[in-house]
Parts: sequence; structure tokens; C-alpha cells
Amino acid sequence: MGDVRVLFHLKSKGPSRYHELLRVLKSRSTLADSLKDLQRMDLIERKIKDTRPIQTEYSLTERGVKVVHLLSQLSEIVEE
Repeated sequence: MGDVRVLFHLKSKGPSRYHELLRVLKSRSTLADSLKDLQRMDLIERKIKDTRPIQTEYSLTERGVKVVHLLSQLSEIVEE
């Protein structure tokens, strides 16, 4: 379920940093596992920005956008 919340957050808010996503899931271990799973499935990408301090940003891939769209459609059908 955490994976879905991360996907919908990224869809609505756009690219987000780790701490912004942590507010969504509230558990570091759950978030870390979700981010790894989503990256492995090629639904999100991780970018490391060359700033001081270094920032990590997560965003949806094209595949991730398609999956969120399908999940939104499924949610609408279920709510009918």
C-alpha cells in the first residue's frame, strides 16, 4: 500500500525529496523498501543533485505515469 501512496504523491506533487515522501509514509523502513521496489519496477527514478548538502529527488518514470493513470481509473470504477 505504501508503494501506491508514493506513486500518487509523486503524481500530484511532482518530483519530491526523501523527507517529503517520509511525511507520506511516516516510516523510514517502509519508505526505503517502497522506493527500492518502485525503482526496481521502473516506476520511479532517483536523481542525485550536485548540491551542498547533496539532495536526492524521486520522480515518476513514463511507466510510472501510466500505472498511476490505470490505478486512478480502477479507483473510479470501484467507487461507482
